[in-house]
Amino acid sequence: MLSLAAIALGSFAASAQLAWADKNRHFYSNESIEQWPTDTVISCWRGEKVNALALFSPKTDGVVTAKILGPISGEARFIDYVTTNGFRGCGRPQKEYEPYEVPDIISDPAAQVVAGQSRPVWVSLNVADDIAPGTYVDSLTIDGESIPITIKVNRRAIPAPADRKFYLNLWQQPYAISRYYGVEPWSDAHFELLKPYAKMLADASQRTISAILFFEPWGEQSNDLFLPMVETFRNADGTWEYDYTVFDRWVEFMTEQGVGPDIECYSMIPWEMSFRYFDRAKNDYEFLKTTTDSPEYRELWSNFLSAFAAHVTEKGWFDRTMIAMDERSMADMKNAIEIIDEAAPGMKISLAGNYHPEIADRLYALTITQGDQFPPGEVARRRARGQISSLYTCCSSPEPNIFSNSAPADAAWLPLHSTITGHDGYLHWSWSNWTDDPLHDSRFKLFAPGDTYFIYPDAKSSVRFERLIEGIQLSEKVRLLRLEFIADNNAEVLAELNDALMIASHTRPRPNASTGRQIDSINAIIARYE
Repeated sequence: MLSLAAIALGSFAASAQLAWADKNRHFYSNESIEQWPTDTVISCWRGEKVNALALFSPKTDGVVTAKILGPISGEARFIDYVTTNGFRGCGRPQKEYEPYEVPDIISDPAAQVVAGQSRPVWVSLNVADDIAPGTYVDSLTIDGESIPITIKVNRRAIPAPADRKFYLNLWQQPYAISRYYGVEPWSDAHFELLKPYAKMLADASQRTISAILFFEPWGEQSNDLFLPMVETFRNADGTWEYDYTVFDRWVEFMTEQGVGPDIECYSMIPWEMSFRYFDRAKNDYEFLKTTTDSPEYRELWSNFLSAFAAHVTEKGWFDRTMIAMDERSMADMKNAIEIIDEAAPGMKISLAGNYHPEIADRLYALTITQGDQFPPGEVARRRARGQISSLYTCCSSPEPNIFSNSAPADAAWLPLHSTITGHDGYLHWSWSNWTDDPLHDSRFKLFAPGDTYFIYPDAKSSVRFERLIEGIQLSEKVRLLRLEFIADNNAEVLAELNDALMIASHTRPRPNASTGRQIDSINAIIARYE
């Protein structure tokens, strides 16, 4: 990783057009590159994807192309800007905050540049899992300028994304993609468009497939409606029928793309407690507005769950399927759990919300906010039972977070902090809930800018998403080092590692803490054990 030490040891750019820079910072067109080095050193493990940031300051206007040359394959792409503002929270009009541009969209190798205006360039290197340990030198070349990047490859190897233990849960919004490109939802064209986004998730170690059971679990708060993937029909005689066509094709598609294995199905307890179904007697949609303790609710869900359990069993998916809820009260959760246990015994349940000891044992996946805590020893007890315990952030967490105005290193810090403090993974509620103009303006309604998405149309990645993957890889390194020291009965070194990591990451997020400095510190700690 590009560390402060690497910068200090580098050869400085002077009047050159190209230099390495600190990827923990945002850079703008008026930045001078003279203070930044023209060489850098990155330490990594085999099988790791590593990133670096460069600055290019052209002498003339024109179109230029960035290339990576050398023994380790890679890609260099210019970073484009998107509108953000200073709001970090929920529930305030965006007009109260002055907009500005932030470099976040990892775009294309070629770009139109302006003389004297600096452009950030994102470099990604894919270190093969079977490469021989040692030192390798690549170069970044733009418009006749070339600077070296030295990669020191460790003897250790990081698992492939599908084999990593980190539990990443980013909720998907496939309807945003069909709307943006103007194609019919669930058409062949839609699925073709979805492929590169599914691959991005698989490459990031995504462990869940987001499925929608009833219309709008979150009360139409996003730019695109979350339409049901299971159609529910009420017959004239009062019986119920279900069409699983979309649900089946979505799960099969995401599974084929390497996403999963878990299927999170939302939601028995939507935010507006309204359930849409098609009434065949009236030949129209109806809405059941109800509460979790009503007879109508019990009838609806008892029938649905009984049929749904039979369907996913027939598909071979029962052990993968979770009935999922988001930020719901303990009373409502207890009512829902009672119905699940009666209608679909053994069905897994997940909750993103507060820790409730009364129901925690029944929850296969329980994710709490970074500001909350599991009781001492609870995560270990849950893990021994085969359950998942994770952390999440949302718009109510000012920092660290994955907003477009967040510090670039925040996205790396979040999964790493989850692992260092003993949790299994990290959840973020939105990955692709695009605004009307996602390539230009990340602000949306009453959410912090960028909170609703952090990948872009045309399958463009972001600095935030790439740093998230970096944090997951660091999490795997921490996990593997811990296992290695336990297997070697090296309690002293294990304690040293754990103490250093806890100090570096803090046991709780702190306002104004530099996540970039913490990430650099943790990289240095891990490098001690090469």
